[in-house]
Amino acid sequence: MRPATAHAHASQRGAALIVGLVMLMVLTVLAISAMRTATLDLVMAGNAQFRENAFQLADSGIAATLRRVESGAIDLDAVPACPAGPRPWSAAALPWEAAVAMPALKGRYEVRLCAAGRTQDAVGSSVGFTQLHYRIESRGRTDQRNAEAIHAQGFYREYEE
Repeated sequence: MRPATAHAHASQRGAALIVGLVMLMVLTVLAISAMRTATLDLVMAGNAQFRENAFQLADSGIAATLRRVESGAIDLDAVPACPAGPRPWSAAALPWEAAVAMPALKGRYEVRLCAAGRTQDAVGSSVGFTQLHYRIESRGRTDQRNAEAIHAQGFYREYEE
């Protein structure tokens, strides 16, 4: 009986090593997969943050332009007319102002302002009014990964005739 046990032991000699190596390989593949998933999640979270920063930059551009209009720093009589044709307009048709850097948001915004037209004499009004309409477009762009957001807002000034 002894020779049979010795023979069985000799045939299993490398089995433990092979099973151990296979288990180590499986654990390595699982670890690499988990690491890649975590890296992808980190990149996706970063992209969402950059998109949010671009959104805030574009919004800051509109707010800054409205403050400049309210303070009189922008002469609305000198604002160019909005280009004809579909939007988005090319930079040649309506150029962007110089970019304003915002280090806190790690990016910059550019603004363009145009006169969108006028309306006169509201229906049912006994007094003549003229409304001059304007359009602000603001483009926020982050320094990293070039996330971009473009916002537009209209406003008008009303004048009694």
